[in-house]
Order: sequence, then structure tokens, then C-alpha cells
Amino acid sequence: MTDQHIQTTEDGPFLAHGVTIRGADYVYAEDGAPMTWSFGDAFDVDGDTAALCRCGHSSNKPFCDGSHAGAKWDPSDAEQPSEGYEQRARRKESPTEGYAMLDDTKLCMHAGLCATSKQSVWQMMPSTDDAEVRGQVIRMVEKCPSGRLSNVIDGSVAEPALPAEVNVIPGGPLWVTGGITVTNASGEPIETRNRVTLCRCGASQSKPLCDGSHKDIGFEGIS
Repeated sequence: MTDQHIQTTEDGPFLAHGVTIRGADYVYAEDGAPMTWSFGDAFDVDGDTAALCRCGHSSNKPFCDGSHAGAKWDPSDAEQPSEGYEQRARRKESPTEGYAMLDDTKLCMHAGLCATSKQSVWQMMPSTDDAEVRGQVIRMVEKCPSGRLSNVIDGSVAEPALPAEVNVIPGGPLWVTGGITVTNASGEPIETRNRVTLCRCGASQSKPLCDGSHKDIGFEGIS
């Protein structure tokens, strides 16, 4: 079995080595707000390495078909922060002793799971001295795919247990979970985290990370 890691090629696809790849989709509440995730079966991959489209033009998404060679897109990496996640993130305090929320806005991919149709986790934070509200905030924060939001319990970041795999979000990025190493196009590893979202529409200004641009360009993410 190949060691699990994801390589960003200089002007082509992601190469996912030894990683399970499956589809993920939103589960919506009755009011239409995204509520949680559902997961499909793993894709069939020939061998231990899969080439995953990151230009947005493949006719065989999520896999690469070579379209990047003739597509108009910018494959260059953005500069990544040198500080660790806890150091650069903003801590959102709550009135509850022992609980806070980290919010790193640069990581956001606009999944929308941080809010219901009525209120967001930021609006709920002042009420987290109520155990029910605090529990709801914690569950919503855990579902953030990019890791923009994280729970801090008793001074330590509390991450959900996630399998080491890649989930393909419809109309959105590749959601990498479980602390898989990702290298940028220069071959340097980006910060290893439990939750990372990688651009596959070709339009992000934070490559290889997703910045939510797929919504601006109407990316469908299907073949």
C-alpha cells in the first residue's frame, strides 16, 4: 500500500497516493439549510494513485483527463501562512468557562453548515452557557469541511475523528480528512490538518486550497 499523501503537480492534477476517494453530499433540513453530510461508495481506482482534476475542465470529474494542458486557468500556488493554525486563528470566546471557537476565515469554502436558516454559530456563541446551545454549536463546528472553525475545549483544540480519505463535494472542492499530507506545486508540504479543502474548479486564489470561488463561477463539478 502506498503511503497516503496528495501531491499538487505544477500545472496539472492532484495525485492522490494510497487514498480512498468517495463522493460526499449535503443533507438538508426541511427549511432548506444544509445540516450534515452523507457519504457514497468509494470510487474504483486503478492502482494506488489517482489523478484528480484541479483545472475544472475535465470531462471525467473528479478524475483528470488531460484537459488542463489546453485549458485557460492559473495553476500557481498562493503563499501559505507560516504560522500554525492556533497561532494565526482568531479565538471567539464564549461566556462558558472551558469553551471557545477558533475561526480562520482564510480557510472558508462556504459550505454553509455553520448556520441554520435562523442563526449562525457566531450569533449563538453568546448563549453557549446554555448546555443545549453549546452542544449545537460544537456539532455544527465539527461539520465544517475546511477546518475554518474548530472547537476549543478546556484550552485544547478538539477535532472530530475523521477517516483518512478524500471526499468529492458536488459543485465544490475535494474535502481531505484525517490528517493526510498535502504538498503544493513546489513540493513543499502545506500545514497538515484534520480537515482541508482543495480547489478543483481552477478559480481559487488560495491554491491549492479552496476559497469558495466555485460558487462565484457556478462550478458544477460533474462530468
